[in-house]
Amino acid sequence: MGYFDDFQLLNVTQVRNYGPAASEMIRTPHYYLGVITGKVCIAGSIVERPFVYLTPKGLVTPNGWDAPRNAQRDNFYIECTGERVRRFFEAFGADVTFRYFFVADPAPFLALLCEMRQLFTAPPPLAQVEQVLCLEQFAALLERSRNAPCPERMPRIAQVMESISAAPGRKWDFKNEAGKCGITLRHWNRLFTAAASMAPHRFVANCRLRLAKELLSSRKKTIKEIAGETGFEGASEFSRFFKKMCGMTPGEFRKSRLR
Repeated sequence: MGYFDDFQLLNVTQVRNYGPAASEMIRTPHYYLGVITGKVCIAGSIVERPFVYLTPKGLVTPNGWDAPRNAQRDNFYIECTGERVRRFFEAFGADVTFRYFFVADPAPFLALLCEMRQLFTAPPPLAQVEQVLCLEQFAALLERSRNAPCPERMPRIAQVMESISAAPGRKWDFKNEAGKCGITLRHWNRLFTAAASMAPHRFVANCRLRLAKELLSSRKKTIKEIAGETGFEGASEFSRFFKKMCGMTPGEFRKSRLR
């Protein structure tokens, strides 16, 4: 068995639900890893905070997340199997029961799920390798974020994270953002890192990479246009960044996705 062969991505689903879920009970055939945003019922209470959930294989559980009448919730999840996944779930205490973890910002997790959705139909062996890397990044991100401060304590930080996720190509002045919070840049960086599970510059780079991959997956824009939209001065600077992050040039990545 090769290093990347102990993980199998079986399905990727993104669905929007309204109101209560069906009461049918099912036995999960595989492992489910996903992100919920919107209103759901947890332990008898209505919760409207994004969270990551892990549902293990072989668990008898309701078929879906319940919610108040007319309430909307988005569920983006993967179905997977393999020894690597079993170890992942065991590490987070989800080997025999489901677990959920509130997150300050679901964007980094959703970005990884989006990438897995694109890789689900990509040709092997590149797809298999990148799928495993996405899973490992997801695990690392969850490990850092599960003890992070709640976003309610850092409303401005959460807003900045959302703004970066929506427009990563902008020029971001973190010193100015720290001034708006009335704190030093050093302290602001610590708060941001606690909330996002990564340093501000890394968060921006990941968001730019996510956007670049989305744009490169079609022929609608040139490499130069994508460079400008993702915040780079020119195609050469963008290409160096992309190769450093992905191990291939933007052109090579585009060809692998469009084959």
